[in-house]
Amino acid sequence: MVNKAKFDYNDVVQKACFLFWEKGFYATSTRDIQQATDMRPGSIYATFGSKQGLFSETLRYYANFMANNLDQCLKANESVLAGLENFVRKTVFADQEQKPSNFCMLVKVSAELTDDDSALSALNQILLSDFEKRISGVFRRAQKVGELSTKLNPVSYAQNFQVQFSGLRSYLHRPDKEKFADKLIKQIFQSIKQL
Repeated sequence: MVNKAKFDYNDVVQKACFLFWEKGFYATSTRDIQQATDMRPGSIYATFGSKQGLFSETLRYYANFMANNLDQCLKANESVLAGLENFVRKTVFADQEQKPSNFCMLVKVSAELTDDDSALSALNQILLSDFEKRISGVFRRAQKVGELSTKLNPVSYAQNFQVQFSGLRSYLHRPDKEKFADKLIKQIFQSIKQL
């Protein structure tokens, strides 16, 4: 008879994701993972193979989480750009007490990993590229429905957006961000429309 896992896989990955997102890969110990997930080291290694294996799953979880949020925001708005702006607002403002950081986890990982972690770095770059392709598709749709000029290609719009979005997220680590976040988000979308 096969033993059934006595834990919820997705719950473990989510908890580990938030832990890695907050502390980073290197600063997160096995003990931290054990406490956050309520799993013993043997179970962690049996399920994920290694700390790197678990970390890879958390990167995929984060990327899927962001992609799902984007899709939901786009479906909830008739305007493509309004949906994208809603996504930015949701990312910046929603669930503040539950998010470990305003920084994008994938961007944090890019800054943290060393050459010794080539497999993790490669996965992270794939996930960043996938998100850029997804955002490029959003701008392509906005161009098709006449919300944006076709002077720039969708990839250029996506790159510009990502630079501004990442910058916004890091800037909003300041206190009292609510006072100026709304204005900054509006400015991002005004500048995109003027490209």
